[in-house]
Amino acid sequence: MTRTFHFILQAKGGVGKSLHTYLRALAESNRHSLFVDVDSSTKTSLRQLTFLGEERLESISLIDKRDVLVRDIFVGYVESLSESPFQEVFMDFGAPESEQFPALVARDLDFKAWCDEVGFKAVFHIIMAAGGAYRACGEYLDKMVQVLAGQFEVTAWENISTFKQYPELSQELAARCHAMGIAYKRFGDFDANSLLGIQILDGIRSGFNLDKYYPGARITLKRELRENFGYE
Repeated sequence: MTRTFHFILQAKGGVGKSLHTYLRALAESNRHSLFVDVDSSTKTSLRQLTFLGEERLESISLIDKRDVLVRDIFVGYVESLSESPFQEVFMDFGAPESEQFPALVARDLDFKAWCDEVGFKAVFHIIMAAGGAYRACGEYLDKMVQVLAGQFEVTAWENISTFKQYPELSQELAARCHAMGIAYKRFGDFDANSLLGIQILDGIRSGFNLDKYYPGARITLKRELRENFGYE
């Protein structure tokens, strides 16, 4: 059975990587999957995903004192999971770790050959935000698509709440993804300024599972998970 590793990346901080990971974890709450916090600075997912339990949530630091991603730690950790019972592994990378990832693929390691040798499938999820973050997010997306060279599945995820005031950027991102031949998806379809949005954000910060939300917020989250993450 092929194990799938999902790498959630973006070198620009504060764009929604951990929100995406949290929603993923809710959608995967009853499945055989492992979530790994790879953000050495904030450890946000480690706090937000406590509802998964210790067996399905881990944390690892890949950045050394020089703020350089240590290839051996990453390689060793992934290879250590080759015999684990988890069919899917979701890794939430921090901004510094994400920034170093293209060099890992392009210079440090024949990534495709390594994936084939270890026997796992790599899927890349690049988180995109609008406003002042859009240019930096776009540059990182371009860099990742270039170094991956069409050998892997790549999805650009639009953080809907950041694009609501910039519909032209949403259209541009969709066209950009189409031109690059990668998937384009959206997430985070709730208003952070509404009562339900505030309840959801408070629940995320507190590490709630679906059962802990008020009915309105829970229904809104279930719609989000069903429409954007294949939740059943």
